[in-house]
Amino acid sequence: MAKRASLTGAWSGAYRYAHNAMPETVFNAQIEEVAGAFTGAVQEPNLTRPALATVATSDIEGVRSGQTVTFTKFYDGSAGMAHAVHYEGSVNAALNRIEGRWRLAGGESGTFFMTRDDDGEAAEAEERAEATLGQNR
Repeated sequence: MAKRASLTGAWSGAYRYAHNAMPETVFNAQIEEVAGAFTGAVQEPNLTRPALATVATSDIEGVRSGQTVTFTKFYDGSAGMAHAVHYEGSVNAALNRIEGRWRLAGGESGTFFMTRDDDGEAAEAEERAEATLGQNR
């Protein structure tokens, strides 16, 4: 198997609040990375306002430079949340685990981790095809 070149793929993980102020929250994410920039979609259980919606959805936008990953998660408002959360972390050399910290504008913060769910084969095939197209231009 070739070494992964991007974060593109399916991920799952969890985030935790400082001092266990709230329960750990699990999430699933789908990420698409091109040339170090990435976007994605996240789904998680709505633990703060479950009467509004059982699932909270958000979009992410970020960058990866080497093993440093930074991104912002934007809640879409559908679960009663419409704020942004800033994430900073590191991805391992295999590009299959990210760990770091999150923070809100008001100062609340915590930790997170996420691991790749898929084997990356589809993403790798796409990356090889893009590289081949780039060489043929």
